[in-house]
Amino acid sequence: MIKDKNILLTGGNSGIGFFSTINLLKTQNNLYIPIRSLSRKEEFSLKLIKYFDKEYLDKYLNIIDNIDLANLENIQKVRDYLIQKNVSLDVVILNAGLQYTGAFYPKVSKQGIELTFAVNHLAHFYLVNILTGLINNNNESRIIITSSDVHDPESPGGNVGERAGLNNLINFKEEITGKYINFNSDKAYKNSKLCNILFAKELSKRLQMQASKISVITWAPGLVIPDEDLGFFRYSNKFNIFGYLVFSSIAKNILGISENVENAGNLLSQIVFDSAFNNIKYLHLSNKLVFYKKHKLLKSTVSEEASKNELALKLWNLSEELCRSFGFVSFNI
Repeated sequence: MIKDKNILLTGGNSGIGFFSTINLLKTQNNLYIPIRSLSRKEEFSLKLIKYFDKEYLDKYLNIIDNIDLANLENIQKVRDYLIQKNVSLDVVILNAGLQYTGAFYPKVSKQGIELTFAVNHLAHFYLVNILTGLINNNNESRIIITSSDVHDPESPGGNVGERAGLNNLINFKEEITGKYINFNSDKAYKNSKLCNILFAKELSKRLQMQASKISVITWAPGLVIPDEDLGFFRYSNKFNIFGYLVFSSIAKNILGISENVENAGNLLSQIVFDSAFNNIKYLHLSNKLVFYKKHKLLKSTVSEEASKNELALKLWNLSEELCRSFGFVSFNI
């Protein structure tokens, strides 16, 4: 089991990330968690004190303040903080994510990028690029990205409503920047999860060219419906609260298709610890529903579109172009 490692975790203060945080702290790992605001930090600290005493948290938990992933300006602060503290990372977990399915109009980031793409993909793309030199190159090192099986139009959930599809990035820049053509909030989320996998595969390919031992892992936690307001559906449930409550009740109690948020957090920490994932290049894992209210984490395939190497390279180049256009120079991997 990994112990005394330096782990960076985005989205560690709520939902899946919160329960993963608890597990990682229990094993005496040094955890670095970017937090968006002071109020989120205070709420996070109050929740954690139920599990650990203050002295223990002071030793193993490091909160990086005022990091809003919707603003690329903030992301450089993560690197600056780690350099200042002389920290090299063993594991990077890109877990933060949002969706606001049901909205008719796009939300946008500080740089004017559609918010789902900006947070779920572009922020993590830029973060990995600027942190590469700070990630240790050894067998236990890994980059883990929380994606979703809805990236696949043939999957349960992925085949409901608007389906994922990047159309070889034709007009895609216009979809996520100023014009926001043909905006659909459901498709925007599914596309962001497709981008996660394409990014991971191109990242793994580039790391392999450098003879790197760093594993790149994408995983799909299944349909996770947190009970807390800070959970994953914190935006989308505001657009149709009645529909959300009905949907969540049916998914949890009647169909039995949803996964418990605590179980999903446990799975994420297991991916961090499991030596089977040492130096494996790239792998996609899916928390599959195998029986009523029972899931199992399995090696899985990705969609046909997510398997296109040329598309992965195109997305990488577009992502770098966007970062550079705002003055954020991403270091080449």
